[in-house]
Amino acid sequence: MTPAAAPRTRIVIVGAGFAGATCARRLERLLRPGEADVLLIDVHNFFVFTPLLVEAGIGSLEPRHVIVPIRQFLSRRTRFRMAEVTGVDVQAGRVLYHMMGEDEPRVAEYDHLVLATGSVTSLPPVPGLAEHGFEIKSLADAVGLRDRAIHMLERANVCADEAQRRALLHFIVVGANYSGVETAGEFNEFLRAGARQYRNLKPADVRVTVVERLPRILPAMPAGLAQYALRKLRAAGIDVRLETTVSRLAADHAVLSTGERLDAHTVVWAAGIAQNPLARVLPLPQDARGYLLCEPDGRVRGQQNVWAIGDTAVNPAPGGGVYPPTAQAAVRQGACLAQNIARVLRGRATKPFAFRDLGAVSAIGCRSAVADIMGIRLSGFAAWWVWRTIYLLKMPTLSRKARVMIDWTLELFFKREIVQLGLHARGLTPRGPVGDTQGDRAG
Repeated sequence: MTPAAAPRTRIVIVGAGFAGATCARRLERLLRPGEADVLLIDVHNFFVFTPLLVEAGIGSLEPRHVIVPIRQFLSRRTRFRMAEVTGVDVQAGRVLYHMMGEDEPRVAEYDHLVLATGSVTSLPPVPGLAEHGFEIKSLADAVGLRDRAIHMLERANVCADEAQRRALLHFIVVGANYSGVETAGEFNEFLRAGARQYRNLKPADVRVTVVERLPRILPAMPAGLAQYALRKLRAAGIDVRLETTVSRLAADHAVLSTGERLDAHTVVWAAGIAQNPLARVLPLPQDARGYLLCEPDGRVRGQQNVWAIGDTAVNPAPGGGVYPPTAQAAVRQGACLAQNIARVLRGRATKPFAFRDLGAVSAIGCRSAVADIMGIRLSGFAAWWVWRTIYLLKMPTLSRKARVMIDWTLELFFKREIVQLGLHARGLTPRGPVGDTQGDRAG
């Protein structure tokens, strides 16, 4: 009698953002055929290339060109389920999930579990924020914000009252990190260019205000580059308020922490990230903010077969500190974790995750950016060219690279179209926070 084959090791990855998708892809290359069964679960069958999210929002890129299909990114060796994970039983080694359109939950048993659930926008209990605030976290948010901007242009064009017209065209961005600065710079340019296409509007009617609670913008950037970015934003007509935040929102105004009222119909909240609600309720060690505490090799503390990477985890760096929640870190954590799981399956010791941050770049509008690449600091058009080059090279798959390059080339010869896509009611009506499995856009 032929002996029964040993059962395959079952690896379940929850979350198909930068960290989770990279981990699955690297496992495909490391594991021998039949060595393990890998299941990837996410509510979307794609992940967003978040560094180009705002460009997709304002129309510099076709929105679908910044999404990477999971099944195209991976081979058929990885099983994928487009489903919502509703719970994890750590003791029994089971993941509970709902397939879209099904009433009964399904169960996936695992020998190793990888949690890469990503983050959501941090929305503090500011009165009116859930009802009137906008986010810039997902592709729907970015495209919806463009639809909102065009809706405001249309309303302002037929508004006879000057004060009301200026309020309609006043956009407030809360948070001056990478996402906030890029959103402010790019949408300021988008709105001012759009105003020229309306009979009753002029670019000076547009106002963009950035509100930041810290004494400087871009806190992760060198001070000199951050100061350059601040000067460029203000030169473009953007009002930057430092050491200030928004304390209350209404449909037509925001109240600052100084007590000042700003009349505006659109407030974009880009002030930080928070733990994904799913990971927060898991019976696993967490820090005060709800992030999963991990060992240097990626294991969740106290667990032998539960691992966490990306925005959802606190992954300690050698010599103290933790790695930042950036796409750059998430991709490398995913690759390192795949190697550690392969080592465990083969009876070898794991290695701690360690990498050198290669730097960061941030677009600030008007074909200008700031960049700190391995100690080389650039600003202005040169930094913007480097910014686009880096992300074109990092974009997964040759077909996506080609589409992005074509979009950027066409943009040189044709005006950006000021037209709504009309696909997202989100663009006209704010909504409260929702879950998101994508990682942070910076890096």
